[in-house]
Amino acid sequence: MVSTRGWIERVHHQADALPAAALHVPEQDGPAPHVLQSETVAPAAETVGASDERRDAETYSRLQQLFQIDLFRVLDWLRGGAIWIVALAVFGAVAGYSVTIFVKPRFIAGIDILLDPANLRVVSNDIFSENMQRDTKLLDVDSKLRVITSGNVLGRVVKDLKLYADPEFAGASSKDPANDALTTLAKRVVARRDERSFIVNVAVWSNNPDKSVDITNAVVTSFQEELAKAESEGAGRAASALIARLDDLKVEVTKAESNVEQFKRERGLQSVSGELTSTLMSQQTNTQLIEARARLIQAETRYNELVATDPRNQMNAASLQSETMTMLRTQYSTLKQRMTSQSAVLGPNHPVILTLTPQVKALEDQISAETGRIVQAAKTELDQARTALKLLNSQANQMATSVFDDSASQIQLRELEREARAKAAVYEAFMARAGEAAQRQQIDATNVRIVTPAVAPANRSFPPRGYLLAAAGGMVGLFLGLVVAVLLGLWRDYRYLSEDREEAYA
Repeated sequence: MVSTRGWIERVHHQADALPAAALHVPEQDGPAPHVLQSETVAPAAETVGASDERRDAETYSRLQQLFQIDLFRVLDWLRGGAIWIVALAVFGAVAGYSVTIFVKPRFIAGIDILLDPANLRVVSNDIFSENMQRDTKLLDVDSKLRVITSGNVLGRVVKDLKLYADPEFAGASSKDPANDALTTLAKRVVARRDERSFIVNVAVWSNNPDKSVDITNAVVTSFQEELAKAESEGAGRAASALIARLDDLKVEVTKAESNVEQFKRERGLQSVSGELTSTLMSQQTNTQLIEARARLIQAETRYNELVATDPRNQMNAASLQSETMTMLRTQYSTLKQRMTSQSAVLGPNHPVILTLTPQVKALEDQISAETGRIVQAAKTELDQARTALKLLNSQANQMATSVFDDSASQIQLRELEREARAKAAVYEAFMARAGEAAQRQQIDATNVRIVTPAVAPANRSFPPRGYLLAAAGGMVGLFLGLVVAVLLGLWRDYRYLSEDREEAYA
């Protein structure tokens, strides 16, 4: 031990410098003669007050001397407490290394996944809208990041891996193993997103490296299932809502179409290929009317030709209108030529000529009869054409009135048909959308891709290596030893000062 003689001698020198009155109090055998009682009490009170002030001054002087620290005193203290310094340093090193023995190791397994906000576009008109703004995408990724550590995901992991039966996650004395395992797992799962990217790192630690990998993979798988389930439930809700609405739309469409048919029956509106029957009949009547007028003109022209005063024209007109007349005229011309040629050779009284003359006369009578028949037929045809035209005119007038009435009714009919078509279009759109939503419910369109798979860690993450803990424990023990050595040195010096003051008062 280093001697503190020099420092103690300075203390003694300062103590010797104090006045004798401060060190010794004179003793008296009795009260001084010829002194009043009041005079005796007053000096005593002054002596007590002076003693308290002297003691305060001595205490302050003692503390001031105690904390006058220099390098030699510190070295003296450290050498005096060398045993404590070495002992605590060794104890700290041993304690640090023992952490690796008594503390269970932790192994962290991590996996990197890409959470692309743009899901797979499996249908052209998906029921989930796609947001292209960057802030919205980041919010979407952060929301999915929160889902990774949600109770649904971790609860599925606890159930799939049966962590409720694992002593590491649920103790043997646990009253609710599933809840305790879920709470423990939630504390061991960490998910964070890399800055300026959609890459998310999921890390899980446990006391076994292979178990850490299994839990990490199970968390990611459960997360994917949760996203798919969320989208499936969303599509299912949309499909259910659409299907529930389809019943009401079907009733509305049926009612609208019934109103259209009922209106047609009440107004007598019939349509063919989208055109009213009255309109078609009116068009046909107009066409027939035009044709009847044309036939009337032809019949009048033919009749006028037949009743012409010129017999030659009459014969020509008749021959043009009858095959019988043509045949008779042919026979008449042939017989006429024969009779003319024979008359020139044989004479008019020849028996041959006399035989041919009655034949010619008979043909002329037949031609006249045929001509009369043709004229009568032309007259009949003319009368029929006039009657038909009159009937068609009457029908055309009636059709015109019906068309005007139907046109006025058709305005209301078109309004009813437009309403029915609009409701039918909405009904068909909802029906098609409900079918798409029902099929979309069966499709997993989540775009989650594993970038870096989980690998069993080669080294534990906690506690650190034994030599590092031993070095850290030794440093802490060394520091504590230095503190203890300094405090012991201060205590020894304080005791020296106290003993010197007592000797001085003695």
